[in-house]
Amino acid sequence: MSIGDALESLTDGAQESWKGHHDCPYKQYTITNTMSDQKTPLEPPPAYDADSEHTPLVAGAPAPVRQQIARAPLPLELPALQAIRGKRVILASASPRRKQLLNQIGLRDLEIIPCTVPEDFSKTLAPFEYVLQTAEQKCTTIYRQEIDSDKGEPALVIAADTVVVSPMGDILEKPRSEREHIAVLKGLRNSGWHKVYTAVVCMAPLESAMDPGYALKRHVEETNVKFDSAGTFTLPSPVLYTFH
Repeated sequence: MSIGDALESLTDGAQESWKGHHDCPYKQYTITNTMSDQKTPLEPPPAYDADSEHTPLVAGAPAPVRQQIARAPLPLELPALQAIRGKRVILASASPRRKQLLNQIGLRDLEIIPCTVPEDFSKTLAPFEYVLQTAEQKCTTIYRQEIDSDKGEPALVIAADTVVVSPMGDILEKPRSEREHIAVLKGLRNSGWHKVYTAVVCMAPLESAMDPGYALKRHVEETNVKFDSAGTFTLPSPVLYTFH
């Protein structure tokens, strides 16, 4: 089939005219466009965001405002964090807030094993000693419990404890009911400045085969807290204590 025959078979409305003599070996084709200039797509274009699919554009109406998608912060690229990624890291606490804070710095694959040992140290201890001993007890208990686990020795165990201390220096017990919780908050609001102590204890096995054992790091943070008239917190700079 010649090129001319192919064009004639593929186009509609082709008008034929001869160029030159009647025995010219080719024909010149003038193609008349019979198709409409307006094209109808087979399917709508893809949406740029989830809301545009449900927000049709109207002539003269302003374009819809795109909603910013909140993204989690990028994990910290610290050598200490990179060394334990992919390894067994245990959080000895059921607190969703502590898990969230650790997730923010890049510890995403945490194994949650709460410590069930009673927190019954004497309230006559200094607040920072009380909170530190409680956190250390949680950490060492879970470490000993999991060191011979079928999952393997943990690369890191993290434990923490927090207590609130009244302006009179009393360590406040955890509220046992909603009514008691509200009463404690009202008391702290009316009494002015009080303190919050948080202790964090970490344990990890030593890598040296000649000197087996574990390393333990302890840290205590003291924060002065005051409710303002609206019931929100006022937080000055905290005081930090680190124990090796």
